[in-house]
Amino acid sequence: FEGMHKNEAVSQQLHILRKEVKQLQAEAAKPPSLNIVEAAVHAENLITALVNAYKLQPTPGIQKVGISLFFTVVGYVSDETQRHPPTRQFFTSCIEILGQVFISGTKSECKKVLQTILKNGRLCSLLSPFFTPNAAPAEFIQLYEKVVKFLSEDNSDMIFMLLTKFDLKQWLNAIKPPLSDRTRLLESIHLALTAWGLEPDEDILMPFNLFCKHWTYLLLYQFPDQYSDILRLLMQSSAEQLLSPECWKATLRALGCCALSCQQRAASAESSLLPSSSHVLLSDKQVIETIQWLSDFFYKLRFSKLDFKSFGLFSKWSPYMADVKTLLGYLVKRLIDLEMACLAQDPSANSKAVLRSLHSVIIQLFKPWILVLEDNESSQQRLYPWLESDAVVASSIVELFTDCIDSLHKSFKDKLLPGDGGALRLHLMHYCEACTAPKMPEFILYAFHSAYQKLQWKDLHPDQMLMEAFFKVERGSPKSCFLFLGSVLCEVNWVSVLSDAWNPSPHPETQSMIVCLLFMMILLAKEVQLVDQTDSPLLSLLGQTSSLSWHLVDIVSYQSVLGYFSSHYPPSIILAKESSAELIVKLLKVSAGLCISTDSQKHLDAVPKCRAFTHQMVQFLSTLEQNGKITLAVLEQEMSKLLDDIIVFNPPDTDSQMRHMALSSLFMEVLMMMNNATVPTAEFLRGSIRTWIGQKVHGLVVLPLLTAACQSLASVRHMAETAEACITAYFKESSLNQNLGWGPILVSLQVPELTIEEFLQECLALGSYLTLYVYLLQCLNSEQTLRNEMKVLLILSKWLEQVYPSSVQEEAKLFLWWHQVLQLSLIQVEQNDSILTESIIRILLMLQSRQSLVAEERVSSGILGAIGLGRKSPLSNRFRVVARGMAAFLSVQVPTEDQIRLKPGSELHLTPKTQQALNTLESMTSNKQYVEYQDQILQAAQFIKHPGHCLQDGKSFLALLINSLYPEVHYLDNIR
Repeated sequence: FEGMHKNEAVSQQLHILRKEVKQLQAEAAKPPSLNIVEAAVHAENLITALVNAYKLQPTPGIQKVGISLFFTVVGYVSDETQRHPPTRQFFTSCIEILGQVFISGTKSECKKVLQTILKNGRLCSLLSPFFTPNAAPAEFIQLYEKVVKFLSEDNSDMIFMLLTKFDLKQWLNAIKPPLSDRTRLLESIHLALTAWGLEPDEDILMPFNLFCKHWTYLLLYQFPDQYSDILRLLMQSSAEQLLSPECWKATLRALGCCALSCQQRAASAESSLLPSSSHVLLSDKQVIETIQWLSDFFYKLRFSKLDFKSFGLFSKWSPYMADVKTLLGYLVKRLIDLEMACLAQDPSANSKAVLRSLHSVIIQLFKPWILVLEDNESSQQRLYPWLESDAVVASSIVELFTDCIDSLHKSFKDKLLPGDGGALRLHLMHYCEACTAPKMPEFILYAFHSAYQKLQWKDLHPDQMLMEAFFKVERGSPKSCFLFLGSVLCEVNWVSVLSDAWNPSPHPETQSMIVCLLFMMILLAKEVQLVDQTDSPLLSLLGQTSSLSWHLVDIVSYQSVLGYFSSHYPPSIILAKESSAELIVKLLKVSAGLCISTDSQKHLDAVPKCRAFTHQMVQFLSTLEQNGKITLAVLEQEMSKLLDDIIVFNPPDTDSQMRHMALSSLFMEVLMMMNNATVPTAEFLRGSIRTWIGQKVHGLVVLPLLTAACQSLASVRHMAETAEACITAYFKESSLNQNLGWGPILVSLQVPELTIEEFLQECLALGSYLTLYVYLLQCLNSEQTLRNEMKVLLILSKWLEQVYPSSVQEEAKLFLWWHQVLQLSLIQVEQNDSILTESIIRILLMLQSRQSLVAEERVSSGILGAIGLGRKSPLSNRFRVVARGMAAFLSVQVPTEDQIRLKPGSELHLTPKTQQALNTLESMTSNKQYVEYQDQILQAAQFIKHPGHCLQDGKSFLALLINSLYPEVHYLDNIR
């Protein structure tokens, strides 16, 4: 590495510096020259003599000399004298003595001392102790203004020293200056405060705080003389960000507006508004005037500049918002307390009017800050209250606004009737107006949502206007508004709100509100955000469905609700297991009046509403079926639910005929499902309907379903089978129908004229013999003439030749036909017309032949049947007893094709055929299959052999047989 060596240039400089230091030390160590010492002694002696003389006898001449000497000495002070300690000490001592005796407190010298200090700032610490502006009260303001004009960040210490010399309190109390002088001084202080701007430097905080203190001294002196001026200056300068927020704090402290601590805020159950301070400076009148002035000021300010129009007030006011909130909150609380005190003194006052007035005042106060305004100068342009960047500070003002409304609501909560409309309702109306503003930014609405969460919406008493406003939000605002308003309205105690509905004559407004509530619940229930949240108020409200007064919902409104439901909900909702889906379907069902109601109120338009509901459910089920989104088992289950609801439905205020029509219309809606389904599904449902009828209904309840089947089913096969099932179910319980018989059935079966022949053929094919029997009775009732009766008899005889019961369930139905043949035949033969009689004999012989056929133990049809190897008869043994008995009886009464026993005789003339029929009957007693029917067989044989019985006794004989063999079959009761 390179060797170390000395730098000659640096070495030379160090040598020169060492010589200079030694020389300086030598000179400094020399004593001062004698002439300087002598001069100092003479000066001190002069000052001492002058002071002593003035103290002995203070004359103007001596004072003048002392003042002159003071300023002469001051004139010798320089930077050089201040650097030399002995010299500095000498001058300081001289100036202190002269200043204390001749300058301090001297009125005429205040101005000169200040000018000297301001001219040479280095003298401030030396001369300021002798600056006493209070000694010159007439020049006090002028001196203060000179100090203010000299403000700069570089001379803050000097300004502070000078300011401490102005005893503003003493000046005010001693001089009692006029308002004009105080206003002049206030403007000077304001000038000083604005000179340092929004964020004063730390170096100038001491003089700044003194200015703030002087500001509040003027505010408090003879209050409220300067109050309006200070308020005006404070607001105007803040609007330009010329003032530090500390000016606000000082002002608010002076006025007695103190912010709550967090602990106080939490403990304050009444509200989070600012409390009254220990000293209340503003009078009630001043509070009202201040609110009005601030409302006007900020409203005008909002329109005063393009910036405020475009960006809102927060763009400039953010630094002051904590203090603005303090002031606004204090004023609102004072206002509410004032009005409540007035109401307490005057019980006759209109609480509702006072509430509305207060609410309007609060709205006007906050309006420039948080509401959307319209610019009249630029084609109704909407001016939004803040930018997204100001959202945090804006939210705090919205929260204060909410606090004010909450306090207002709580104050009036016990003073208003439910229908009077509380502060919460008025509040929400303004929110709705904001929500519907075109292109309203989400971040503005979010501030309202967040602040409104803490309000007790259960106390809200909505009215028609509010509900209409909600629906207008639903159509034209951001989704967040709709969801928020919906959640708020779900928290309302609707059972209480709508309590008027249970009165005998509810108000028209109540009905409108009920309709609105129904719409609202349907609108909201499709929103996942509302139904999935924890402790969802919507689910809670839906859970109260049965407690709400839906009986006032009219059909037009209900159809509109269903229309929305149909277009906005998936058909699968009726199958969903989520509580929300089940509850919304239950809501529609209950509001239609389809559920069993425990109350005494009758639903308006219950029947058309229930029909509309049922139609909608069927429509959804049909859609699911067509799209393959539902299994047959589930479809059957859902259809059964609908049918179950209908049979328990009790239409209000209707006679039996109207009730029949009402229920029939509901059943028709369900049966339509079979018309719209695919063929396999329709066939499945046909069986399901038949099963349901057999299990769930009997008696009169089945009659509307019978009518519905005839009027709604497109398939005559379905119609025939359903009608038969209905008639069978009708006769299940004899106790219900013992006095009614077949009459209600005849009225209820209404076969369409266009499909009558096809329908009759299907009935014959399906074994719907009861249905055909009813049709024949209808034919007989329609025209009670011998000709018509003969026509019916011929139809019946034709049918008898075609039918063969396929099961035990169908066999007894033939007894009705046999009975009808006997009855009609007797009527015809009583006419003594030979041609008619021949026809009747043929019919009776045919009947006897068919009875013998169906009485066989094996079916005789087909090739095997012809040779005696047919399959076993599906009919019962007791049926064969009746059939063989009737065949034997007819064989005795119509022995040949030209003979008929219409009158009893003394003896019987049995033909071989007749004897064979009797033998067949009697032989059954020896057959173990018929052992349990031996008594009935012997009784039948005895009846037949009795010569006193003729054809006229045929109906009695049939009755005898069915009474002993078919006592449980109630559709035979009319022939017993």
